[in-house]
Amino acid sequence: MTVHYALPTAADFTALAGLHHPSITIYASTSPVVSERERAEVAVKSSFDEAIERVKASGAPNAELEALRRERDAVIGDQQIWAGLARSIAIFVAPGFSEVFVLPNRLDDAVHVGSHFTLGQLLRAPSQDQEAFALTLSANEWSLWHATPTDRAARLDVDESHDKSLDDAINRDPENDDKPRGGKHGDRGVSGDERRKAFFELYAKRVADATRHELMQRDPDDRVPLFVFAAEPLLSLFIDRIRNGRRVVAVPGAPDRLGAAEIDEALRVQLGRLNVAEADGALRQLTEGTAGRVERDLAAIAREAADGAVEVFWFDFTTSVNGTLDRESGAIEFASGHGADEQLSDGTHAGDLLPQLALLVMAKGGKVVTVRSDDLDGTVWSGPAMAELRFALA
Repeated sequence: MTVHYALPTAADFTALAGLHHPSITIYASTSPVVSERERAEVAVKSSFDEAIERVKASGAPNAELEALRRERDAVIGDQQIWAGLARSIAIFVAPGFSEVFVLPNRLDDAVHVGSHFTLGQLLRAPSQDQEAFALTLSANEWSLWHATPTDRAARLDVDESHDKSLDDAINRDPENDDKPRGGKHGDRGVSGDERRKAFFELYAKRVADATRHELMQRDPDDRVPLFVFAAEPLLSLFIDRIRNGRRVVAVPGAPDRLGAAEIDEALRVQLGRLNVAEADGALRQLTEGTAGRVERDLAAIAREAADGAVEVFWFDFTTSVNGTLDRESGAIEFASGHGADEQLSDGTHAGDLLPQLALLVMAKGGKVVTVRSDDLDGTVWSGPAMAELRFALA
């Protein structure tokens, strides 16, 4: 058994792809919180028992059933797994084969039995943003946090010279020319509300400058999004001053009592929403643009993917279309029942074509984005998959 605490790689997908008969795929939501470990362990064991009963009902010989039970017992009995949970676990078991992935993103609980592993949800982890910065900002203090695909949010060490609070900003050396003053007559004629607003503006500016400085050192390409946890008026004042090439998302609310676990949980939720919004926006822009670059027919997508002509492949991980794929030619043969069954008409075992196409696109240098169709606007999404081609079709 191999346990992975990093995002799955191309080599991992290669090992999981193809025929594994009989195979069991289990996805389960988990939590790093100690008190919730038992619930996850019980849920996974229940899924295993259900899956093995389904394999037994299909007529599998006792030798295969015993092999699956051994793999189940190894997973359930590995305390290292249950002591190091993140937000999801993905388990792939066949006779003599078991791979476990502990993942940071939330996956839907699911169990599947068949001749191939179900890889759609596993592809969500590397195909979506799983890294983020967070700023928790209040008058009392501000902190920068960093969450990665493999590690929960942790507070970053920042330059000690930065103002640490609103009081610091107000009481900084008066020689600074950006300190708010009451004009040439001092504070005469300036109301308390005006002075308060001026101080908040000054504080927001200095935190924005400090944040920009700190993030530039860690992510100079502005690749990683920044989520800002703050209450008004600081939230709007800061957002107005931090806008640049980086994606910045406002998260309203008082952050002072948020600990690392709460920040990480909120970040994962916000990342999921951002991923959905960006996928929806990209699809809308694509469908409103050059129609010749959009393909929705799976057989046509497969042929284009084999030729390396697919720029981006979107597919609905909640949908399965079974069949076989020739990776060299892109030829597809659908399973019986228009892809609903798990065998071809001649009895050949069939797997889900959508992850197979995704892996082919990735191997040819294209990008894959998994979506949940229910999350998207129905006017821009239809069918199980969509492809943006590198060149418009004639």
